[in-house]
Amino acid sequence: MVAHPLQESLDNLPEYLTDAMRLLGIVEERNAELAARRRGAGNRTGAGQPPATHKSLNRAVVVASVGALEAFCEDLAIRARGIAPGASVGQPWYAIEGTRGIVQTPSSNNIAKLFWTYFHYDPRPDWELLVTCGWHELYGRGTNWRGTTTTYRGSAAADALDAVVKVRHGFAHQDKANAPAKTPGLVDLTPTGKLSLQSHHAANSIRLVLQAAIQTVHGLSVHVPALGGNLRWKQGMTVAGWDRLLSDTPVIAAIRGGWSKHPF
Repeated sequence: MVAHPLQESLDNLPEYLTDAMRLLGIVEERNAELAARRRGAGNRTGAGQPPATHKSLNRAVVVASVGALEAFCEDLAIRARGIAPGASVGQPWYAIEGTRGIVQTPSSNNIAKLFWTYFHYDPRPDWELLVTCGWHELYGRGTNWRGTTTTYRGSAAADALDAVVKVRHGFAHQDKANAPAKTPGLVDLTPTGKLSLQSHHAANSIRLVLQAAIQTVHGLSVHVPALGGNLRWKQGMTVAGWDRLLSDTPVIAAIRGGWSKHPF
């Protein structure tokens, strides 16, 4: 079996997502502690509005997730550029890394610009991104219980990713004029238009990055035959909880069909 030349970019992704995963762990621990206290006080389910500090932690997870996406895209483009025929552009329109790197803000459009410049590949049509969400969040009625999912495809997937990136941009620059749109499973807004991020939005930001990263590797490999090979599920991916985060997502079918050592 021929090892995939882009395997190492995926191997590095758990490290890029370390801060996001650690923050999510804190979110989940605090939510569990809060629910236990509420049940101990007589609340049957332990449900209820979390304190404001939880919202800040949720946003921090999203910020870290977007940073991981930036690092991954730069890693992948640099690795692929060294292998793909004709990818060494003399005077590129867009730099891969550094202060002028195009994915310093990893919007869907900037990611597409980067990969099109070097490989004539636009990953957006290959994105099919599943997230969990509440019934009311998705349909405008029913319970807030997170008992359903929705899948974003193509241009809708690009818009979903952009909403998450705008959360990071708004948090870092306090740019209210470029606020994200309400996006089920990823971004919610209060009746007055203020950003409202819950714990499942935080988890979904990580899930979104994982799916987009894997699908971009797959799509780029198909588009540039020199980048083909056999991907392998590594222990680090299991330790990072990828099997849980990718459960029931469209990525699973591709992993089953072309990866070795996977747990699915």
